[in-house]
Amino acid sequence: MSEIPTYHSAWIERLDVILKMNGRELLTHAGKISHEMALGKSKQEYEKFRRLQIEAEKKQSLDEIEHDIKELKKK
Repeated sequence: MSEIPTYHSAWIERLDVILKMNGRELLTHAGKISHEMALGKSKQEYEKFRRLQIEAEKKQSLDEIEHDIKELKKK
């Protein structure tokens, strides 16, 4: 709006100030976890999630079958 050019480095400084004001730590290095390690961890977590999802779907199906059986017995 003010038509003053703002450069990438200025935005980085502003963001750093905002993060510090909010009590956040600034990342000053590339980190310790490799891309491969992150992919491996995400695959493990997804497999856990997927197994839980499959179990929940099985339980829901069994509950529906039991409900249907009870309804049929009433008739």
